[in-house]
Amino acid sequence: MIAQNYVGCDISKQWLDFFDETSGRLRRIDNQADAIAAYVAGLDPSRDFVVMEATGVHDRLLRHALAKAGVPFSRHNPAHTHHYAKSTRRRAKTDPLDARMLSDYGRRYQPEAEPAPREEGERLQSLAGHRDQLVAMRAT
Repeated sequence: MIAQNYVGCDISKQWLDFFDETSGRLRRIDNQADAIAAYVAGLDPSRDFVVMEATGVHDRLLRHALAKAGVPFSRHNPAHTHHYAKSTRRRAKTDPLDARMLSDYGRRYQPEAEPAPREEGERLQSLAGHRDQLVAMRAT
């Protein structure tokens, strides 16, 4: 049996910070489709599991690349991961430390993989959000 390797990923609008628990390596890449595809190509779908926080639109490219490559992943509420970090007495807050914490979070809780994202569902969600904005604008 192959041991699960939890890869923590801290996501921002500009870049992604990955921490690979097996190698202990930290890597920062641009949050761009080509950079993400190149990174994901190096992951092993039978061994690697990516753990990230739910960040709205900023994790979309990564989720689609992981699903296309067959690499399991899970997204978590940032409030839950923040409380986990506090429980481990980590006070510093940097992107590399957050990536490491997410890897630890995955090892500790061993989350279930999310289903692959569906384009039509995401499109409907986007349209509903846009509609809500228009309704709010009209109300003001």
